[in-house]
Amino acid sequence: MRLSIVFLLLWGISFLSFSQEIGEEVRDGITYKIYVVKAGNTLYSLQKEYGVSVEDIIKANPSAEKGLQTGQKLYIPIKETSSEENPNQQNYIVHEVDKKETLYGISRKYGCTVEELIQLNPGVEDGLQAGQTIKIPSKDGAKSTGAKTETPTETVPQATIDLNTKTLVEDSIVSYTVQKGETIYSISKRFMVSVETLIAVNKLKSNSIQEGQVIQIPLKKEQATSAEMKDIDRPSDRIRIQEVNYTSSKEKYKILIALPLKVESNPDVLSGMFTQNTHLNNLTELSVEFLMGAQMALDSLEKLGLRADVEFFDTKSDFEAFKKFLGTENSAKWDMIIGPFYPNLYEYAAEWGKNNKVPVIAVTKVATKTLENNPYALSVVPSDLTLIGGMAKYLAINHATDNIVMIQGDNTALTSKNTHFKNMFEKHIPTGKSGSIRMGTIGDASGKTLLGYIDLNKKNYIVYLSDNVQQVMRFVNALNAAKNTSPKYNNAEIVMVGLREWNDFIALNAYYKNRFNFHFPSTSYLNYDLNNIIDFTVNYRTRYGSDPSKYSFHGFDVVLSQVASIMLGMDRNKGLISYFSMDSVGNSHGKENSSVFISAQKDFDLLLMEIETKEKSIPMMEAEIQSAE
Repeated sequence: MRLSIVFLLLWGISFLSFSQEIGEEVRDGITYKIYVVKAGNTLYSLQKEYGVSVEDIIKANPSAEKGLQTGQKLYIPIKETSSEENPNQQNYIVHEVDKKETLYGISRKYGCTVEELIQLNPGVEDGLQAGQTIKIPSKDGAKSTGAKTETPTETVPQATIDLNTKTLVEDSIVSYTVQKGETIYSISKRFMVSVETLIAVNKLKSNSIQEGQVIQIPLKKEQATSAEMKDIDRPSDRIRIQEVNYTSSKEKYKILIALPLKVESNPDVLSGMFTQNTHLNNLTELSVEFLMGAQMALDSLEKLGLRADVEFFDTKSDFEAFKKFLGTENSAKWDMIIGPFYPNLYEYAAEWGKNNKVPVIAVTKVATKTLENNPYALSVVPSDLTLIGGMAKYLAINHATDNIVMIQGDNTALTSKNTHFKNMFEKHIPTGKSGSIRMGTIGDASGKTLLGYIDLNKKNYIVYLSDNVQQVMRFVNALNAAKNTSPKYNNAEIVMVGLREWNDFIALNAYYKNRFNFHFPSTSYLNYDLNNIIDFTVNYRTRYGSDPSKYSFHGFDVVLSQVASIMLGMDRNKGLISYFSMDSVGNSHGKENSSVFISAQKDFDLLLMEIETKEKSIPMMEAEIQSAE
C-alpha cells in the first residue's frame, strides 16, 4: 500500500507541468471536467483555475470537503458563458491604486468582488503597487478610460460596524452580515480577529461562509484607529534588530518546496510493478515522507484561510539544474522557498532569496555563516552551538548549585564547544545563586581520575561534548568503573551529559544511558503517547496507508509554522515534535530556531525535561501540555 501511494505521488510530481484533466462527462445535463488532483492543489486553486466556487466543487465531490489527496479524481462543473458574461467585453472604469490598498479593499469601495477584479486585471492577485492603474467593473454600463477616478463612498449595510471611532470603549460582540466575495479569512483581517476565534464564537464546522450569513464578531476595547506612539525604553546593551517584512499582503501566494526526490532513481516504483524487493532510493524516501507531512500541513493552512499555489520541485541534488530553474530574477514570483536539503543548494537559494527579497527556509542543519548578512535566510533547525548553549542554560537555571564537571577537550573543536558551554552557563545563572563548572579529564580505564570529581553530597552532572565514538566509549567505561568502585559511589547521583549523536552509537547500549540518566539536547521530541501525535498518525495512516516517520512530522511542523507565521500572521510555533522560536542571529542577519529540547533517559524511557529558547524556558509539564495541544 505504501509503495502504491508513493507511486501516485511520484507520478503526480513527474508530470507536474502537464494538464491533469483526463476528460469530460455529462451528468444531469451538467458538463463536468474530470480532473486528477496533483501535489499542491487546493480547493481554492481549483476555484481560481476553473472559475467555479469551492461550494460547487464540494457539491459535486462531497469527499473533497475533508481535504484533497494526490491522485484523487474530481468532477469540476463547467459554467456555460455567453458574450454578455465575457469580462473582456464588460464596461469598466479605471482606478489608480493608493498606498497600502488591497484587492479586497478596492472591491468593497466599488461594490464588486475580488474575482471580478482579477478577471479584468490578470496578475493583480500577485500584489498591487501604489500608482498602478486597474480596471473596475462598471455597474451602470458606462465605460471610462480616465486616468484616475474619485473613490466612491462605500454604502455600509446596517449590520456592519463603523470602525472610524477612536476607541471601542468596552469589549463587545457585534453582528455582521457577510458580503459577496468575502471569506472568513478576509473578515478576520478586516476586524483584526483570528480565524480560530471567529470559528469558535460562531460554532462553525468549517471555514466556509455564505453571502448574507450573519456572524458574531468579538471586538476588544484595545482596538483603536489611532494611538499615541512612544519609544520603548531598551537596555543600553541590547542590540536593536531591524525586522524584515518578508512578504506583502496578497490575495494569493506562490510557494516552492524543493526536495531531492530523485524521481528518476526509482524506475521500479514508477513502473508500478512492485515486488518484495522493490524499495525507494534513501533520499527519495526521506523527501516523500517530508512531502506527505507538508501536504497535510497545507490542508490545515487552507482551513486557516491560506490561498496559495504550491509547487514541489525535484532538485535531483543537481546544483546546475536547480540554479537554472530559479533563474536570476524572480520571474516565477515566488513568495517563499522551503528547502532545498543539500547545503550547497540551500546556500545558493538563500543568496537568491536575499537578492530577490524572498524568504528561504532551511529544513536541515546549515552552517551559521549562511545566515550572516542575509535577513531572508531562515533556519528551523538549531545549530550545534545553539543546542550546546541550550543545555548549558538548562543546567545553570535548574542545577547551578549542583556539582557540574566538564571533561576537557583533546582537540580544538572540543575546546571551542567547552568554552561556549561555560560562557552560556555563567550567563544564565539566576540572580542570587552561585555556581561554577569544574574542569576535569577522563584519566585511565580504572575510573580513579573521574572518582576524584564526584561529590557524594550533591547531584553530579558530568559533561562531555565529544562526538567521537571511541572517546565517548572511553569516557563511559571509565565513568562506569568509577561508580563500581564501592557501594557509596554506586549510590552517588551521577548524570551523564552528552550530545544527541550518542544515540546513534551502537556501542553505547541502553544500559549505560539508563544507569547514568543520560541527558542531551535535541532539535525535537517525539512521544507517540501524546493525543495530538495519535490523532495525526491516524489521519496520516488513513490518507497514505502507512505510519508517519520523523521526517513526516518534521515536514508538517515546518510548513505549518513558517507559512502560518509569514503569510497569515498566525502563531503555530507549537508543533507536533518541534517548537519554533525564530530569533535573529544579529542585525541584518538571518534567523535561527533557538528552541532546544532537553531530553533524559530514565527507566529505559526518554523523557522531555524542558524546552529552552532564547527568550524563555518551558518546564517539563508545560512543555508536555503544549505539545499535546
